Amino acid sequence: MDLKQMSLLPYHIACFYACHVLILTSATNSTSVRTTKPGCRRQCGNLTIPYPFGIGSGCAFDSGFEIDCNIYINGTQKPLIENVEVYDISDAELRISNDFGWRCFDSTGALLDEYMVSNTFLESSPYSFSSLNKFMVVGCDDTAFITGPNNFEYGCNASCISRADVMEGGACTGKGCCQKQIPKGLKYFNTAMSSTRNHTDVWSFNSCGYAFLGEADRFHFRGLPDLGDDLIVDYFFERLKAILPIVLDWAIGSLSCTQALKTEDYACTENSHCVDSDTGLGGYRCSCNPGYHGNPYLNQGCQDIDECADHPNNNLCEKICINTPGSYNCSCPHGYTGDGKKDGHGCIAPYRDQFPWIKFSVGN
Repeated sequence: MDLKQMSLLPYHIACFYACHVLILTSATNSTSVRTTKPGCRRQCGNLTIPYPFGIGSGCAFDSGFEIDCNIYINGTQKPLIENVEVYDISDAELRISNDFGWRCFDSTGALLDEYMVSNTFLESSPYSFSSLNKFMVVGCDDTAFITGPNNFEYGCNASCISRADVMEGGACTGKGCCQKQIPKGLKYFNTAMSSTRNHTDVWSFNSCGYAFLGEADRFHFRGLPDLGDDLIVDYFFERLKAILPIVLDWAIGSLSCTQALKTEDYACTENSHCVDSDTGLGGYRCSCNPGYHGNPYLNQGCQDIDECADHPNNNLCEKICINTPGSYNCSCPHGYTGDGKKDGHGCIAPYRDQFPWIKFSVGN
């Protein structure tokens, strides 16, 4: 149907047809929003690397956001920061592979094996350990300590004297499992472990103790299966490695939004705004303005959301939706009254259309 034919249609029918053509055209011509700096690789393995991060030199905002993409023997590619694998990148956080400490004993209480975690690679980076993590200890005769900057130190004690003490699928509340919240802005930590009787009283069902930092919501203590009745370091390590990442907060620089706005390398582009980091370390992030989506660190990275072309649930219009930059307006077909909004007055049909039976009775 051409414009001349449409001009012969009643107004509200022509508008209905035109709106549907625009929706179809928008859906057909839509392209994915750019996430990566032009000319740079978009993915490493299955992970998309959004700017300000980038694969290799010149593709990131600065060296702190550079991602190494290494190819392993089996041909898979892994994104790495300081040789630590990156699982996920979001607009405020990263999730990285974990590391776990342990101490294992024989039936006489002799120490067979131990490994303590010391994580300092974030000290000069734009990252810090998120408070979504907790410090956790699993065992029946174990106390572990986590220490960090500014004399930070927490101790956590996991104890139990018999199998009956440990609830199957129990909460991490001290019986076989202990957890402690960490402060925001933690840049490095060290761990240490001790045991009162070297597991001699509980060795028949628990020979090792474990200490680790990880995303609390991803860890669910399973009771006795997590304690084990023999040396299960490899089993416990592989199970946790598969399900339990460490969460990092990230931010641009150390300046607040007010300070960064005055600098030449301010990172937020058009149609975006600045958000101060809440870690206590300074720095900021960028976010697209309401009504826009995309990457706020790239030129023209925040694109208008066409609420009218997307699913009807994305707008409150009852009849006609008109997209505007960053928003939209609702209206009604010719002859209708109201504000056109589902949560407002809607669109009220003309009187004659509501009660056609009156016209019929008068005509007779």
